Amino acid sequence: MTAPAVSTGVPWTEQLSSLRAMASKLGVDTVVLSDPLNLSWFTGARWHVPQTLSLACFDVIVTDLEDRGAPSVRIVTNTIEAPRLRDTEFVGSDVVFETVPWDEDRARLIPSGLNVARDVSGTSHLNASEEIAALRRILTTEQSAQIRELSRDTARIAGAVAAAARPGETEQRIAGRLVAALLEEGIECVALFVGSDGRIGEHRHPLATAKTINDRVMVACCGRRSGVVASVTRMVAFSPLGTDAERYRMLLEVERGFLDASVPGAHLAEAFAKGVAGYAAHGFDSNEWRRHHQGGLTGFNPRELIATMHSELTLQSGMALGWNPSAAGFKVEDTTLVTPSGAETLGDETAWPTILVGGRIRPAVLELH
Repeated sequence: MTAPAVSTGVPWTEQLSSLRAMASKLGVDTVVLSDPLNLSWFTGARWHVPQTLSLACFDVIVTDLEDRGAPSVRIVTNTIEAPRLRDTEFVGSDVVFETVPWDEDRARLIPSGLNVARDVSGTSHLNASEEIAALRRILTTEQSAQIRELSRDTARIAGAVAAAARPGETEQRIAGRLVAALLEEGIECVALFVGSDGRIGEHRHPLATAKTINDRVMVACCGRRSGVVASVTRMVAFSPLGTDAERYRMLLEVERGFLDASVPGAHLAEAFAKGVAGYAAHGFDSNEWRRHHQGGLTGFNPRELIATMHSELTLQSGMALGWNPSAAGFKVEDTTLVTPSGAETLGDETAWPTILVGGRIRPAVLELH
């Protein structure tokens, strides 16, 4: 069963150009995308049904990549999802839908052969998972604009929710407010942490609990919209920080090491090493970085690649990073875009206290007392 989508043009120009160049190099004329991250990169659509499963409800088939004309794009899905995808995710896209009954495997509509490249392993096609991932890691012009806007919106919303928190409220109540506020602006919350008081340092991934807030609260989330993902952490103190203010300032200096090293041509491992060296240099335990990962490559997942001393990735302009150093009951985090002029931190600090660190405007701890 085949039904055309509403057609007003051909989107995904940069993605198609990248796939065409890759197909030429690999000697194929068809590419099939099934990995959720690649579906986010190519379409920007919501590929899931249950939000708790990394299982896509459609595949993308791109054909005619050897022709000089425009490639053809087909969406393969089942009869349940086709109407929603057509009406909400692919409006205005020049694609064709191919459907199977919901009780049949859509794999029978997926092409195979030596001229087909896919992003999954198998013997009936060419496995181009690594090649496609390399394309995905560099955001298109449109995606760069989208992640900037998303980062501003996510930071603004997380900041507003954190600023409205009060002692005596539960972590779960704050988490619920954040999810609701994000959804009101079309942002899916794909990672959510709300921790208070001692849990901030003890539980580096503090899933919200029924614990009531006393003196401090950390609100952190990763939001997704149009396929791209932005990360943010904001912290609130309900009593004077005292000497802890300087400790937080030193954590921002640790973050500066990661950011200063995040330039085109640098290795991710090099940026990681320069960042973690900052812990000892700024008065923290030299092994503090071993208590929590420090972040890494982002874009279409909260963390597509967590940085380590052994990361082989070379940073390029257009890559998105999410560094998240933490120590002494504090954490700092924003989305960062690698640009020709260096690391550009993304966010919205217009309604949040800030500190200037290394020429960058960074979030302070909001003190409410």
